[in-house]
Amino acid sequence: MQKKNYWKQISLFACVYYTAATFLILFLYFAFNANLSNGMSPLALISILPFAFLFSAANTLYRESKIKKVYRVLLHYFFSVGGAMLFLYLPNKAPEQKPTAALLLFFALSLIYTAIMGTVLGVSARIKRVQRDNSAYQRVYKKK
Repeated sequence: MQKKNYWKQISLFACVYYTAATFLILFLYFAFNANLSNGMSPLALISILPFAFLFSAANTLYRESKIKKVYRVLLHYFFSVGGAMLFLYLPNKAPEQKPTAALLLFFALSLIYTAIMGTVLGVSARIKRVQRDNSAYQRVYKKK
């Protein structure tokens, strides 16, 4: 893949992630907020965009990179969870909020990431194993 195609792929998926995250956050805001007179903070909606680009870059790096899978997963984790903390949590936190909330959020995001990435890695390993088993088979007897 050429360098130009990487940027196109990152930009396209960032737009998709931004749209999905915005609708999810708006849905959660309107579902759980009793006082709707304040509305959503513009900073909360704008800060989703850099996170979407970072998450899209992490996904592209995970899919297209030639480095070992362990390092790809670690980079994806740091970009995803670090980006969520940096771009989604920090600009939108209340000034009087305690640091333990950030630590609990970090652990919760890490747990969610581990569950999702564990499932993804398990399914991809199973698919590769089935493909490897099927490709190694060579027919001994000819069909009549």
